This record gives sequence, structure tokens and C-alpha cells, in this order.
Amino acid sequence: MRVERSLAAVAAVLLSLTYSGAWAQSAAPVSLQRDGAITMAGRTLKCGSVRNVLDSRLPNLGIASPGVLIMNPRLLTKQPQTVRLFVFLHECGHHHVGGNELRADCWAVGEGVREGWLDRKGLAQVCTSFGDAPPTPTHPSGRQRCGNLDRCFAAATERQRTASSGSTPKAAPPKLTSGPTLIRPGVVPEQEAPAFQAAPAP
Repeated sequence: MRVERSLAAVAAVLLSLTYSGAWAQSAAPVSLQRDGAITMAGRTLKCGSVRNVLDSRLPNLGIASPGVLIMNPRLLTKQPQTVRLFVFLHECGHHHVGGNELRADCWAVGEGVREGWLDRKGLAQVCTSFGDAPPTPTHPSGRQRCGNLDRCFAAATERQRTASSGSTPKAAPPKLTSGPTLIRPGVVPEQEAPAFQAAPAP
């Protein structure tokens, strides 16, 4: 009887450890899934066919290299959820718009607005994450990036508003770049003049 109780107690402990380990893994703020997607901020994230890598030794929150996107889960967990999502999409943006940091920021803002997780409060959190960083050879200053974020957010929210209202902005009428030019004065010959027929009197 004692042996059975002991075995049952050991099984219960092992079972609880298994479930708590699985819970801890799934509840981790940033984790890499078997299919290569990154899970964070309650979302599963992929950047097309780009390979995702987690590296806690990375000195940045994230970087993009050809064919790969590397995120630092240790540093990301210290940031608000909106900042985590923004960092991932900023790095993903480099795979869409190239190496320009401001364009990658703008691409990430556009995706955040379109997906519905980026609002003014979240935008302020992203801006705060830049700090008052001075410009470097690879990145504009934090202030310049924040100004760019505001412009991109305004444009993205306007696009979203227009798309949700179902109306498309009217195209401006074409402008006349130059008036008609008189080549030579003259009278239209009779054979070339259009024939007008008078309407019958009522």
C-alpha cells in the first residue's frame, strides 16, 4: 500500500512538473516556435520566408541580416508589448524596404495601424524606447525617428480611415501645363469646313 502511495505521489510530482514546464514555455514573453515563428505580445509573427533567430547575447533588441531576423528575447521582455511588436516589424521592414531606418520605421507603423495594435499611446511608447539617442553612422537620432513616426502614423491612419469608409480619394484633375499655340492664322477652306444642317423650324 505504501509503495502504491509513493508511486502515485512521484507520478503526481512528475505530472505537475511537466505541465508547469509546458506552461512556462508557452507563457514566455518571447519564444521561438517549431515552425520558425516567433511568439510575443500574444501574437505569432513571421516575416515571409525570412528565418527567425533568438539570441540573448545580441547587444540590440533586434537586427536584420540577409535572409534572417535576429531578436534578443532578454532585452525585449523589458519593453512594453507594443514596442516588442514594433521592433519585430521594423526589422521585418528592412526585408521589404531595404536598409533605410526611417523607411523601416514607417513600414512597421503602417503594419501596426493596419493590424490594429498601434495607437497614439503605443506610438509614444515606441518613441520613448528610442530615448534621446544621438545619430550614429547606422541610425538617425531618436528625435528624428520620433518625428518620422508621427508623420507615418498620420498617413497610415488616414489610409486606414479611407479604406474603412469605402471611399477612395478623388484624383486631382490634370493641370494644363501650357495653353494652345497658334501655328498660323488662316481660314478653313470650304471643303474642309464641317457641314452644319439647320434644324427644321418647328
